[in-house]
Amino acid sequence: MEQKTIGKSKEDYLKAILIVLKEHGACRNVDVSVRLGVSKSSTCIAIKKLEQDGLVEKDEWRILLTKKGRILAENLYEKDLFFSSLFKQIGVSEKVAERDACMIEHVISEETYCKLKNYLAIDRPKVCANT
Repeated sequence: MEQKTIGKSKEDYLKAILIVLKEHGACRNVDVSVRLGVSKSSTCIAIKKLEQDGLVEKDEWRILLTKKGRILAENLYEKDLFFSSLFKQIGVSEKVAERDACMIEHVISEETYCKLKNYLAIDRPKVCANT
């Protein structure tokens, strides 16, 4: 099934929230602002939109991913790690590999991503069952 896109900006915010949660156990607006290098006001607006989309929830001080938000963020993060690792393995500089991986994660279809992962795992079990 093809995943419906929510837009690159929202996806970047979701992934940033997930990474901050993984690194620190909690996430605040300021953490996301620093991670993405954007203003606090831009982050507040983006978080409100993610709340409206049912992807995050806020309590007094934290940003929490909903189940739907976590699934989407984990998927994006997995793609990012896969492509940046692949690019580094073939000799692309770390900075370029990470930038290109971030761009690709937003546009590649699930079908192509799974086929590529399975193709590169020739001597290992298939990693995407839906292909």
